[in-house]
Amino acid sequence: MDAELARLGLAERSVRLLAGRDIWASITPLLAPRRNLVAAFGHVGPGAAALLPLQPGDTLITDASLDTVLSGATSPHALLHWVKAGVIVHSLRGLNAKLVIAEDDPSFVVVGSADVTAAGPRQLFEAVTVSHERHTVEEAQEAWLEWCDLAGPSLTAGDLEPLLEQYGAGKPVTARPATTRPAPAPARPVVTSRPATPVRPAAATPPPSPVRPAAPTPPPSPVRPASPAAGSPVRPASPAAGSPVRPGAPEHTGTAAQPGTALSPASPAQPGAGTPGPATSPTAPAGPAQPGAGVPAAAQAGEPGAGAPADTSAAPATTEPVATAEPEAPEATDVPRPAWPRPAELYLVSLVEGGEPSAEAEYRLEELQREYTHPGENGESPFRVELLWADDGQGQDPPRTLRAGVHVIPVYSQKQGRPLVGSRIEAPGLVLQAHIDEFAYPRRTYCYVLTRQSAAKPAFGDLRKALAAIGEKPNFRNSFQVPRKIEALLGLWPDLGYDPR
Repeated sequence: MDAELARLGLAERSVRLLAGRDIWASITPLLAPRRNLVAAFGHVGPGAAALLPLQPGDTLITDASLDTVLSGATSPHALLHWVKAGVIVHSLRGLNAKLVIAEDDPSFVVVGSADVTAAGPRQLFEAVTVSHERHTVEEAQEAWLEWCDLAGPSLTAGDLEPLLEQYGAGKPVTARPATTRPAPAPARPVVTSRPATPVRPAAATPPPSPVRPAAPTPPPSPVRPASPAAGSPVRPASPAAGSPVRPGAPEHTGTAAQPGTALSPASPAQPGAGTPGPATSPTAPAGPAQPGAGVPAAAQAGEPGAGAPADTSAAPATTEPVATAEPEAPEATDVPRPAWPRPAELYLVSLVEGGEPSAEAEYRLEELQREYTHPGENGESPFRVELLWADDGQGQDPPRTLRAGVHVIPVYSQKQGRPLVGSRIEAPGLVLQAHIDEFAYPRRTYCYVLTRQSAAKPAFGDLRKALAAIGEKPNFRNSFQVPRKIEALLGLWPDLGYDPR
């Protein structure tokens, strides 16, 4: 991290100032190697992609309203290039901010006077500041999220393409100075009674229209189908009662009964069957069943009185091929339905995906899965146990007060970074056990959580909006215990019911 801060010029201080006429020559090298950029610029000019190195998944807010496009201040060509490349672009009318936030580690913010425009030969005098001070970065993120909420849905190629022909159509026409100045004309008296005629563009200004055409609310994201109810992972299904299988039966699985065959998985011997042949002997080598297997040698030779007619008549009534037997469903009724109380103490836990749990942690997980896995009752979603872990020093360190009985909302952030707007979050889970592995390096916190699947798939940005609606912010250090705060968070997963306390 020290090397990265030194590259930003912030090794020994938290803020630095960049000033000059070609300011983007200093800003672009700071942003080019970074990922997860979010930006807000009121004006975006042609060739902006060469100045602001946005990658697929990055987000930009700008003013792409019709009057701004007509004036030439915002180029729909530059925005369309970004949209086709996978950059998320929003339009907020009246935006005049100039702000870039790099959300990797270390996170920093660039804010100042420069728009994303190449000034050409007439360079402007600009000044911007670069800061990695934590509170400043957080305040910039809060302001950016508020603008994102006001902007609404992101722009599409269909929104921008109609603006391409209108770009710059409303620019005022200014006369170029002549290269050779003509001889001065004699002075003429100024006519004050005639009003001055304003200069207008040759083409009529098209009627104003909104940047985004009216469209119905976008459909929700596809819902993953609920996983089928799983039984206990360690209890094998017992075979059907009353159907003992003799040794040697697997050789006959799926083989149709032949005339004269006296073998039956449900009956060890038939009247008149005589002594079993070599195919039924436990020590005989495995092989396909032959006609007459298990029939006395006299019957195979065609001698009278061997009892073959009796075996032939009994075979259709008693033969039960093993292949036609339906497997018994896993036993889940011995596991009682777990208690699922409504949260009274709720934590946000920042996690980083990756790594492997210890053998002891996996053993505890198997024990809890045998005890709590349940398919649910009356159409409710199944219960399952999941193992979560967080290492010290990665993202937000896990709270040290995690204990059985509290609820947690997992928030998956980047390695050694803060959660992003689109970071994945999971539905609230009930903590069954939690412990710290002091012998791991770095020290690791394990948490065993009873969870249920939900059709809703919100992101971290939705969680921030839910808390902002009641005047709150995400808190990874302390728990949420006030009912209105808990209700705001639980509202992100409306299909998860809870037992009354």
